[in-house]
Amino acid sequence: MLGADPEFRSAHRFADAFRTDSAKALAPSQISRWENAHTAVDEAAVARYETLLQLPRYHLTAVHEASSRFFGHTPVRRSPSTDGPRDLHDLLDRACGAAMTGPDWRRLTRLISDRPGLVLHPLHLWETIAHHLLTELAVAEGDAWLVRQEAMSVLLEHPAGTDPATAVCIAMADARDSPVVIDPISLLDNSRSPTAARYVIEQVRQPRSWPAWEGALLAAAAKARRGHFTPAQLADLAAATSDPAAASAHPTIAPLVEDVRAVLAHDVRRPVAPEKAAVCRRLGLTAQAGAAADVHEEDTLFAELIRESLFDHNPDRRLYTGFLIAATPYRQPLAKAIADELSRSRGQDRALFVERGLRLVSRLRAPQHRVFVRSLLLDATLSPRARHAAAWASVHSTGRLDEPTWRSIVECQLNLCTARPSPLDEDIVRGLVYSIGTDSHHRLLRHLCTDARLSTSARRLAGWWDEHPRPLTDPPSQ
Repeated sequence: MLGADPEFRSAHRFADAFRTDSAKALAPSQISRWENAHTAVDEAAVARYETLLQLPRYHLTAVHEASSRFFGHTPVRRSPSTDGPRDLHDLLDRACGAAMTGPDWRRLTRLISDRPGLVLHPLHLWETIAHHLLTELAVAEGDAWLVRQEAMSVLLEHPAGTDPATAVCIAMADARDSPVVIDPISLLDNSRSPTAARYVIEQVRQPRSWPAWEGALLAAAAKARRGHFTPAQLADLAAATSDPAAASAHPTIAPLVEDVRAVLAHDVRRPVAPEKAAVCRRLGLTAQAGAAADVHEEDTLFAELIRESLFDHNPDRRLYTGFLIAATPYRQPLAKAIADELSRSRGQDRALFVERGLRLVSRLRAPQHRVFVRSLLLDATLSPRARHAAAWASVHSTGRLDEPTWRSIVECQLNLCTARPSPLDEDIVRGLVYSIGTDSHHRLLRHLCTDARLSTSARRLAGWWDEHPRPLTDPPSQ
């Protein structure tokens, strides 16, 4: 279903094509065991899937490695590496400033991970490498983002790399002109450095901004699960999240406060309301019908994945489950099903579904996503919460809106901010500027830099994106 060759829908034909040497053909039962998670799949097998299905290199590998790390599965079985000390030195030299691709970062951080006692001289090399990687991560999209996210996690987990990598994340989050705040703070969930724990608690208690608060809550929930906090810090975290009403003004903050409170209360699997379960089942059946007309049995696992990607209380689980679905044949049919459901949700009190649905469709990287978001951003009847979700749903998503469309959207939203002021107004405009930046409309960005209707923060964000090239993707040949 995922590949271009319809014959590969037969397990026998796919198994026959799987071997590349004179060895005996792979048994179809092995394909079944892999795909039903009865046996672990190694990275060589995942790479072979990518080749046979004519997918971009690392499209499945990146998701496989990231989900294995997050869900705590057995570590991915690696293929024998041909890289040695000379390759490590060459990659370290390039990582200090030369161009790097996602596969380059993957090779380098694997070599680093395999050497827990690695010492770099001078010591600032760790910070130089981490800064280069985090800067690329800030403007990367799709698989390129996921590969670099994993690479940065490796640096943060390395015994010698954790402190300098932590310092780089904090410096980027605290920089006055930095447009990227959530990612560098949320990445600190991988660091066992006491500095990371202190900083996260500080930003939960007294955040510098809405994005800093969001990133800190994301990190805090994960770090609490992983035992990174001292008893005193857990008490501080509990006190800082004891009043959910304090976060109610911002739609992305209130659910995260509840997530942290649930972790602290060990309420790890809250039940999903029946109406939400019904929506997930309906989306699953619709997407199944769109993916393959000859499949008539309900895929209950798929409905469960949809539930996790939309309504699980753990935001990291929502993130990685969304990436898992995006690597399946259900990617585009599910995106269409969600877009149709969202269209029917206009004017209804389904704010959480609108926010989560738009975010999931963005991760699915479906082409119809931008057209739908454009219609939302030009709809003057939407609530501030729905407008906020739409503004940020365009960031790093598939497709591109033209400059005249973005100018119309900006005017529409600025007029709404004046006519119906909301605490979300500044963040809505920042989302628009960020999306215009990822679409690389530099002339419009330069105009926004001088538009007095925008906040200082939004104008600085426009200037930052004007100085950066088109968002980063890795060459398909890699």
